[in-house]
Amino acid sequence: MKRLILSVFVLLTTISFASAQRASEKKAQIRNGLKEEVKLSDEQINSVMAIEDEFRPKLKAIKSDTNLSEADKKAKYKELNEQKQKKIEAAVGADQAKKVNAFYDTLKKKKDDKDEDKDKDKEKEGNEKKDKKGKKGDKGDKGEKGEKN
Repeated sequence: MKRLILSVFVLLTTISFASAQRASEKKAQIRNGLKEEVKLSDEQINSVMAIEDEFRPKLKAIKSDTNLSEADKKAKYKELNEQKQKKIEAAVGADQAKKVNAFYDTLKKKKDDKDEDKDKDKEKEGNEKKDKKGKKGDKGDKGEKGEKN
């Protein structure tokens, strides 16, 4: 029993660490992109990241709220995104804010493309498994004993 509890603990710790590491790598990638592609200063990057960190949990709360209709969720998303946009514009200026949005749109598109590729791969794997099952169970025109009918 102790081994089981210890194994579960180690597994959960490993998963938590891996998740935190991915989040840290993603933030580093965003910081680098904001610096290299958008040409923000370190102070501006810190401001944009703080604004994103402020609004992320609010947007997630809307997404997970089962009491809201899709239309209500869209309206609340729009309202929060407008507030976020105003804060980003105040921090970096209107022109740079447009570049920040374009950068985030590019990241989102890359993520969507990856997700789409994963879905296609899963679908392909599923089809291959179906094909293999079909071949195993397919006896063609032969009967039970392998004789032609």
